[in-house]
Amino acid sequence: MAKLERLKFFRCKQPQLRVDKYKCLHESLINGDVDASTFGKRIILSNTFTGGPRYAGYPNYFITMTCNPEWDEIKREVTPIGLKAEDRPDILCRVFKIKFDGLIDDLKEEKIFGKILGYVCTVEFQKRGFPHAHILLFMSNEFKLQTPDDIDKHITTEIPDENERPNLHGAFQNYMVHDPCDPYNKNSPCMKNRSCSKFYPKEFRQKTLIDEVGFPKYRHTDNGRTVKKKECVLDNKFIVSYNPELLLKFGCHINVEYTCQTSSIKYLFKYVHKDNYRVTATLYNAGDPSEATQVVDKIRNYYSFRYISACEAVWRLFGYEIQEKELFVIRLSFHLEDKQLVVYGEKSNVNDIVERAISHKSMFYG
Repeated sequence: MAKLERLKFFRCKQPQLRVDKYKCLHESLINGDVDASTFGKRIILSNTFTGGPRYAGYPNYFITMTCNPEWDEIKREVTPIGLKAEDRPDILCRVFKIKFDGLIDDLKEEKIFGKILGYVCTVEFQKRGFPHAHILLFMSNEFKLQTPDDIDKHITTEIPDENERPNLHGAFQNYMVHDPCDPYNKNSPCMKNRSCSKFYPKEFRQKTLIDEVGFPKYRHTDNGRTVKKKECVLDNKFIVSYNPELLLKFGCHINVEYTCQTSSIKYLFKYVHKDNYRVTATLYNAGDPSEATQVVDKIRNYYSFRYISACEAVWRLFGYEIQEKELFVIRLSFHLEDKQLVVYGEKSNVNDIVERAISHKSMFYG
């Protein structure tokens, strides 16, 4: 019934659009026919309709990449002059942009997960200042994760063998272990209402499962491997999901998650389109105590301000993009001169349509 209602909406409520060739519109104008509703083809089903033939589908991977102030490229610039990484937000942003672009290039070139149809990403800035990026990947059908075994091939939540892969183990220990919380540290920042808001520690599980609403429950085997963090010995229950190849190459916190119909909605709105950080400020008069009898303006004394860190200010000054999205399969519309299709409103005046500069443009004629 829900789909029938959406179809009814597209049929009855969408703007009445038509499409016709530019040359045909121009000829109609010459002949004095300026009523746009008498010619052209109707557009019935929008490509935004969920499940339609042109719908892109749900994202398959969600990746979070965080700037690492310990990157060699950053330390090489700040250490010789006695500064910390946070003292040079310009260097932090430049290096993170290079690393982030490298990750996007690898994804486009099918080096990690296979062929992708498109991606959506946003760059945010933590309150301590460091930039991080959230990326949603839309995979080609043959590379979509279909089974729990497919997930385990690209995403792991287990401690790597220190003897077999020492470099991976070192990077993993630094960036992919959840800080000790319950039962080791009841005052950890992730603790809310006496339990971890990130749901750590996880349960031991021999294989990855997909629950009844589509969320993955990753494999956390009880294989005896442990890692030490903040004087606590932790096992696989405290491991954040990651891709070994990405972790080893970029050397930073780079979380990789499987997404599905249910979870992707949360990721899209909570992460990719999340609102800006804000701070609350209170203004008060610290002057002469004799002025305490003045009228107190509580509205004036309570303000909510947009918080902009040094890194975000530099990022915007450099002109770097905050949000990006791209489709890699582009339909190339071949046509003869003046035969390109033009979309217009049913009640539009043909003279206005023909005169619009955009009507003259196409992929072949700029």
